[in-house]
Amino acid sequence: MVKIKTNKFSLVQMSKVDFSISYVDLENSFKINQNESHIHKECEIYLNLSGDVSFEVENRIYPVSRGSVIITRPYEYHHCIYHSENCHKHYWITFSAEQNEDFLELFFKREKGMDNLIHLSEDELTETCRLLDELLQNDIDFLKRRINFLKIIHILNGGKKVSYTDSLNGIPDDTIQVLQYMDEHLSEEITIKELTEACNISPSTLERRFKEALNSSPFAVLRKKRLIASMEYLRRGDKVFEAAYKSGFSDYSNYIHLFKNQFGMTPLQYKKKFEEN
Repeated sequence: MVKIKTNKFSLVQMSKVDFSISYVDLENSFKINQNESHIHKECEIYLNLSGDVSFEVENRIYPVSRGSVIITRPYEYHHCIYHSENCHKHYWITFSAEQNEDFLELFFKREKGMDNLIHLSEDELTETCRLLDELLQNDIDFLKRRINFLKIIHILNGGKKVSYTDSLNGIPDDTIQVLQYMDEHLSEEITIKELTEACNISPSTLERRFKEALNSSPFAVLRKKRLIASMEYLRRGDKVFEAAYKSGFSDYSNYIHLFKNQFGMTPLQYKKKFEEN
């Protein structure tokens, strides 16, 4: 008896990928870990090995631990939040994605700030670290580099996706209530009284909660939320003054100043960079 099994298919064309990888083992006091501005045109993979940190992506906070992976796509704002002096060990990978979006659905077929957190099992983590360590070497050939990159993407596709709702388990309920209140009233004038009433706690407790959970003050978080919201308006095509007004900034010149300090470019420069890509 003869059995013949045939399958015909086309492989998605893979364009050139400019790939950068770093292994980082630093205390959080080092200047490299104090960078507030983190938006760029590449996709990024952050893989946590240790450290008392969480990750902010767009206007959402993700707690991370050993085996946690944070993925971001071009111009998706993200920032690592440090909660202690514990040593922070992680891999940091950025790569170009132009014309490779078809096989990078993990990065592109989702809303900004959603489904950014993936958790790897210890076996998946071990294998991913092995592949990354090989990519850190200078003597592996072109084919091996491409294979390792595709294997890493394959592992991430099979990893445990952690929804934003599930990821909130590490943040106190009253802090979540304040964050939600901010999101619902971004374009309005917000006072400290309104924030404390939103979760029924004292101003001092509110400050302490935000320092513990986000390493920041409530109004610094509110300001950043408004700046990030303005980025979305700019991406949608709004003019700079429209983005400022819709995201809650009444002082136009101050908005431009704050935006540049936070992201390293003016709102107009960001708008043009996004439109170019």
